[in-house]
Amino acid sequence: MEINKSLIAFFLAFLILVSSCKTYTSNVILKTDSQDLNWSAAYEKTLVAYSLRPGDKFQFTLYTNLGEAIIDPSGKLVPAATSGSSSTTSTNTAVAGKPVYEVSEAGTCFFPVIGKLTISGLKISELDSLLSVKYEELYNEVYVVSKVTNKRIVVLGSQGGKIIPFENSNLNLLEVIATYGGLDNKAKGYNIRVLRGDLKNPEVQVVNLKTIGDMKSSIVRLQPDDIVYIETVRKPFSEGLQDNMMIFQVVNIIFTLTILVERLATI
Repeated sequence: MEINKSLIAFFLAFLILVSSCKTYTSNVILKTDSQDLNWSAAYEKTLVAYSLRPGDKFQFTLYTNLGEAIIDPSGKLVPAATSGSSSTTSTNTAVAGKPVYEVSEAGTCFFPVIGKLTISGLKISELDSLLSVKYEELYNEVYVVSKVTNKRIVVLGSQGGKIIPFENSNLNLLEVIATYGGLDNKAKGYNIRVLRGDLKNPEVQVVNLKTIGDMKSSIVRLQPDDIVYIETVRKPFSEGLQDNMMIFQVVNIIFTLTILVERLATI
């Protein structure tokens, strides 16, 4: 019987050693220290209109006679320009069949009929106004409606990764989480991180949705290219049991054989 106790103690110590060597936070990323939280309250609540940058893709629709017809009287607005600053590749938010234009590295874009314009730094409303003025020289009572087609929100969480098109300048975090699929029982609703800007020096905000009071003090309005990370809940004990199940089975077999041998020896 003394041998059995020694074996049990040995195997228990061995299991504890093996389990302690495991880490069950290997997929938890973007850990945040207090000095990383660098959004001011005023900045969080301010809706900042997005400005066009090199590499942005967009579509525009041109109307005449105050919207009575979508115009193409000359047949020149249907095909995309052949310049390197425009593209006909559709994106998730692009309207099928319409040309997609891209802001060049120089901040310019070539438009049908009116030619090249510098548009980098313009807000969408300013782009609409500029195009309306330019096309007004050719057509009557023109107005333009534009939208950026390559802006998105990246969401990482317990359900994997998902890219959500940024189609609404009033998009908030709750809408993005709902589009992602909500928070399951593996998601930490009190530890959601929003990263913004250059990833080498990002702006970071930790959002807590546990209570209404917590949400009011931390909810943010999202901007194009934000990254939302929903930290997952880890269960070290159950995961440790699952990972070491094979070891438990081996221990059980050895222990059973030991008992059997001892009993046979006493016969």
